[in-house]
Amino acid sequence: MSYYLPPPLKCMPDDDSPMPIIGVYIAAASLVCSIAMFLNSCLTFINSFPKFNVRFSGNFFPLNATWLTLLAVATKLATDLTTPKLSYLDNLVKLTNMVFLIVAMSNFFTSLGSMNNVDIVTNLTALSILVITVVVDLYIQLSFRVFDDPLSSPIIIIIQIAFLLCTWMTIVSSALAVPAIKKRAESKYQKLASDERQMEAGQHYRVEELRLSITKYWVMAASGSPQLLTKRLVTFVYTNIICLFSALISFLGLFTSESLENESEYKWSIEFILVSQYYAMVFPTAVIATIFMISVAGYKYENIGIRISREEVTIESYWTEKLVEWRQRPILIKFKRRTLKKLIHSIKSLILTFCILIQIVNIMWCKFCSVISFYSVLPLVLLVNTLGKLIKHYLGKLFGKKKVSEVDRLNCFVILLEGEKQFPKKLLRGIINRVDKLVEMGKKQGPHNLFNLLNQSFSFGGVVEFDSNRVPSLLSGEPPNCWTLPVVTLTSIAIAIPNIASRHVDWLVSSANEGLRYASLIDVLDEKCRLKSIKNAADVVWVGVELHRKWLDMDLKRKTGEISSVKDIIQDLNDVSERIVMEFSSMENIMIVENPLYWPANVLAANSMYRITRTILLYYEDGECQAEELFRKLICMIANILAACLTNLPHMIYTKCIGSAIEERLESVRDAAIIFGETEDILKLFEERKLSSIGPSQPLCIDEWRGWIEQQTTTISSSATSNGASSVESNEHVVLQMQA
Repeated sequence: MSYYLPPPLKCMPDDDSPMPIIGVYIAAASLVCSIAMFLNSCLTFINSFPKFNVRFSGNFFPLNATWLTLLAVATKLATDLTTPKLSYLDNLVKLTNMVFLIVAMSNFFTSLGSMNNVDIVTNLTALSILVITVVVDLYIQLSFRVFDDPLSSPIIIIIQIAFLLCTWMTIVSSALAVPAIKKRAESKYQKLASDERQMEAGQHYRVEELRLSITKYWVMAASGSPQLLTKRLVTFVYTNIICLFSALISFLGLFTSESLENESEYKWSIEFILVSQYYAMVFPTAVIATIFMISVAGYKYENIGIRISREEVTIESYWTEKLVEWRQRPILIKFKRRTLKKLIHSIKSLILTFCILIQIVNIMWCKFCSVISFYSVLPLVLLVNTLGKLIKHYLGKLFGKKKVSEVDRLNCFVILLEGEKQFPKKLLRGIINRVDKLVEMGKKQGPHNLFNLLNQSFSFGGVVEFDSNRVPSLLSGEPPNCWTLPVVTLTSIAIAIPNIASRHVDWLVSSANEGLRYASLIDVLDEKCRLKSIKNAADVVWVGVELHRKWLDMDLKRKTGEISSVKDIIQDLNDVSERIVMEFSSMENIMIVENPLYWPANVLAANSMYRITRTILLYYEDGECQAEELFRKLICMIANILAACLTNLPHMIYTKCIGSAIEERLESVRDAAIIFGETEDILKLFEERKLSSIGPSQPLCIDEWRGWIEQQTTTISSSATSNGASSVESNEHVVLQMQA
């Protein structure tokens, strides 16, 4: 018995199909990825030329869950198995999807260096799932003859699948080598840094010597950065070769016969997908990959000429080190029978031995392709070099002898990969030029108000004078001092003083704000004093002081209108701060009260205000203080504290150069170079006054400074008494030079 089955009914008219909207969604994801990849490729291209001086650590398209998700959306058409008939544009977009994925993996390459081992495994697993899914789906479509053009499309797609698998294998091979490469780079960096530290031990460097030291650490950090190390791998060159050929083959797809008359289900949106992937990424990638290969060949020609070196056929140990380590590791799973454990261990060793063999063959193939590409573009490289020399000769833009000698002198601080004999001089010159640019950048944004403030400080007396030992403690314990909180409190008091021109107050706030930036960085270095909570209190209070002229919600300028006497204003600030501390002690748990490091930010700030205002009141207990006189004394104290604090600038800059992990070191040295440029005039001022060599053995801590100054004061107390002048009064000769 047979049954008649009616044709399926359409759920909706063709005009109401959701496929064009889905196509727009795919095009949007593709466009976002294309923009990120284009910027990332441009950054890689620009970093290949030393004159542009762009930082090496940027990455607009890293290998992470976000970009993998967008990439999966962008390559939806390649995995689409539901379309029975394909149009010409469908074929072309499926082809473009593979090129798009190849270009994406090439851009993922440099992010391998910035990831730890766990992130590498996680992200590469996700990438592998995506690649395998695309390959399997395309194979299914080829098996069932989904592609209607039997002459060209299947052949091109098979070639692109081969390119896709080669790129994926290259990424995996490079990821296996990254931990060993980073370990070697870190070892070489520590060796060079150790030798440099031994030369610097016990010496107070001049400003120019500090600048040279920053340049040395910058060369070490830049040449040994994971991002630049991965760009110097032969596998990175190989992925660019694949990108170039993949883009050229996809270009042939434009001339595929348009005999397919089927309309795409994505309708008009299919063109948006094609534009967002092909025209936005494939053409720029082909151009950038070509220029990049020419630049790499130029560096290689500079080092070895036109001959083939031994390194071209040598497999470095870091390529197989991780696999060998896994093969030698014991099995973590416990087995009762020794024979079973031995069998599993043998199987594991056999599998890993096979993986090592595949790794060696893959790297040999990459090296072979790299050599072929080198000799392919060598004539063009020779032509470009010849034209470049002619242009430089006639335009007079040859590099000076001083810069060449500097390159030769700093060449010993370059971190080379295993198998590298020499670092390209042009690239090294660009690295050195970059650090000079960073220093100049810092000079342009230097703290000019802070410099004028410090130029008035002829002693460090204010480090002791702001807090008298005669002031009784409100609670059982006192928190340790940091550099920033006294400056914030003294500036708050100075703002509250009446009859001071607003331009002078604004200048002081601006000067203190510039100084607090560096004082905060120095406070962070003093880890043993556990100043995190005190520093946080200073940051919280300073926001209100700088922006609103408020101290803990107290309007400092409003007080000047209500209380005319300067002494009454100081007394009012003292009473308010004392009340805050006492209310805290009566309401909080006794365990928190007895440990000052756990006090809230407002209580720490109030305790600082109480002690400093009480110290001022003790000084003026026998008479009335004048507004201008007190304002001048407060400025001297702030200048003294910041001057003592900023004698630690060389140590802070030096710590930034050496105290970071390999993934963050380049950024840290970059910050050190900018800070040096900003503070170079201050460092020269300290050098002229010979202040850099003055201070306690541990100058990072303000309490160490206070103890050292008190000890120095004790030895000269008799002469100071005979002169009839206190240490505070000795600062009265300072001339106030505030900006109008």
